[in-house]
Amino acid sequence: MPRYDVPKAAPEPLRQMQLFINSIDVHNEIEWLPEWLNERGLTREHDRARELREALRSLVLANNRARPDPEALDVVNRELVGVSLVLDDTGNLVLAGEGGALEELVRTVARAMLDGSWERLKACPNCHWCFYDYSPNRSATWCSMQICGNRKKTREYRRRRKKAAR
Repeated sequence: MPRYDVPKAAPEPLRQMQLFINSIDVHNEIEWLPEWLNERGLTREHDRARELREALRSLVLANNRARPDPEALDVVNRELVGVSLVLDDTGNLVLAGEGGALEELVRTVARAMLDGSWERLKACPNCHWCFYDYSPNRSATWCSMQICGNRKKTREYRRRRKKAAR
């Protein structure tokens, strides 16, 4: 699994969600989902896991924008309906009955959305890498200012210079 996201690694249990979303490197077209599924004994869940991963990536991208993709919401809502959640005697959401790794991820999504930590999980608009926003005002945009932020600013600078030269 990738490791360059460690400086903006989410706290547990959102870290597991981040690793799941980052089970593909969109920029370099490297897929780690089969390995992620194999480690958890879920090789038969490939299509469901891919659909859920892409829906969650879309939702964390929406944390940088105002409106989430309706299709992504449908996928996550369908998964939420399929997971029975109850409150335990300490007020924590727990999974009722049996559940595997994907159900645990869905439960983590529900908890994070309820406690507000979901908004800090974002996806870089440049490479779509999932990162955790540690900024006090929740305004981080890039997975890494040194990598994607610098690339975007350099492109914009070159575009302005080219336009000014015309």
